[in-house]
Amino acid sequence: MSHWMFRCRDVTKKVSRSMDTPLPLGQRMAVGIHLMMCRYCSRFRRQLVMLRKLSRIIEVTDLPADEPSEKLSEETRERIKGKIRPFL
Repeated sequence: MSHWMFRCRDVTKKVSRSMDTPLPLGQRMAVGIHLMMCRYCSRFRRQLVMLRKLSRIIEVTDLPADEPSEKLSEETRERIKGKIRPFL
């Protein structure tokens, strides 16, 4: 028996990928069905869309030129990577 439904982990990856390139029809349909049934993945998609819209509104050029941009410390970068790793 083939399993045509994606797991949430697969759907979130495909939703993220679909923001850059269109998915094949079969995958779009399977993701769409999953999104209709799964409120968590649906929420994830809405959040991605919102972040995308916000990033288009707020551009780097909006920052004052005389203010230095802050960089993350190495410790902070590692902590963020550790938190993200389980979702990749």
